[in-house]
Amino acid sequence: MLYMFSITVSAQIIERVDSIDIETGEFFPAEDIQTVDTISCESVLSIKDTIPQVPFEELDSMTMRNFDDRYVVVYKKGKCGIYDLLKEQNVTRIEYSDLWFSFRKEMEGEYYTYFGWDEPETRGVIGIAESNNQFLSIAMPKKEEDNTKEE
Repeated sequence: MLYMFSITVSAQIIERVDSIDIETGEFFPAEDIQTVDTISCESVLSIKDTIPQVPFEELDSMTMRNFDDRYVVVYKKGKCGIYDLLKEQNVTRIEYSDLWFSFRKEMEGEYYTYFGWDEPETRGVIGIAESNNQFLSIAMPKKEEDNTKEE
């Protein structure tokens, strides 16, 4: 017996990004482009890893850039996180020391909002998919200051 099935397979072209300027939103591409047919992930978000929801009334304060912003930085007990005013929910945990709006960008018909953050030992960027509030946080260690003087 012979069975024939129609299968559609497509490869993805991934433009590798070397860095993102969190102030201007400018992407700096890497030198090469890679074609892949799979996407790997090291961990999968499980149900127990959900973001705790702090009622808006219990927050200490918030900051926003414009009155029509969807995402704002909210504060509770000296820490901050990102809150979605449209869906009325916390997007991230309230665990950052310093967090600020960076830029909003449209890619392939979807909108993404980016925030920068700063901690004592690290700094990074958080990208939020506006369609479902899923986010990706990228952390990098701070460079140590060179305290030696050239003589």
